[in-house]
Amino acid sequence: MRLYTYSFFLITFLISSLGFSQNKLKGKLEYKVTYKLSFQLDSTDADSRKSELMILYLGEDFSKYLSRAKTIANPIVVQGNSAHTSRNALTHFHYEIIKEREKDSLLYLLKIPKMEDRFVYAESKQQFDWQIAQETKTIEGFTAQKATTTFAGREYTAWFTTEIPISDGPYKFNGLPGLILEITDTQGYWDFKFVGLEKLTPKIAYRLNLKQYEKTTRPSLEKLWHRYRSDPMGYANNPNVVGTPEVDQFYRDAFAEMLSKENNPLELK
Repeated sequence: MRLYTYSFFLITFLISSLGFSQNKLKGKLEYKVTYKLSFQLDSTDADSRKSELMILYLGEDFSKYLSRAKTIANPIVVQGNSAHTSRNALTHFHYEIIKEREKDSLLYLLKIPKMEDRFVYAESKQQFDWQIAQETKTIEGFTAQKATTTFAGREYTAWFTTEIPISDGPYKFNGLPGLILEITDTQGYWDFKFVGLEKLTPKIAYRLNLKQYEKTTRPSLEKLWHRYRSDPMGYANNPNVVGTPEVDQFYRDAFAEMLSKENNPLELK
């Protein structure tokens, strides 16, 4: 369903009020785009396919992408301060992604579940060499145009609309002359579909203190995340949790089996 016209979006997003100074980011999120992400973590088992709702918040100069489950656990959408607490989010995706609109800046944020460990790495937004086709189709009332690209070992087909003139999309995807409404890899393992768009009234205040995050790189964070998921109790090293060697090994084996079935990440390389 069409909610807003091209001219309304263009006028709105030409107005900038982002505050960014060294390790701090603050601003207001004024629109919420919802996507349904269908994914298959085990490439050998079609029955392992799952789906989850993901949210792309659009601010005047930056966007924030995360699992809807995390927004439910933390509806205020405030992080990086010592007073932050939230219920545990039931999600496969614990990261958040911030894209600054006028800068070549993409931040990938991860907080280890049930821990205070926070990590961030920065990347360029310019990771996509888009090929725009003339083919169009209608998605929820918007005229969408086809584009293709490759990213992290996969080939993708995307559908974007210039009727929402925001160069953004789900996950790290961006760089087209309009909002990405759908994007799917050619094997169909990772499929993002537009569900809806709404204006937030009132706008959601968001602030991020990067001093609370340890700066790292994507390879280093992937290794740490794998270590945590292989042995969460061992990673926590909690002296109050005491188990026998047999029990500890049982859990390590169970986590190893679980991870062996997650052989199909979105980014293959």
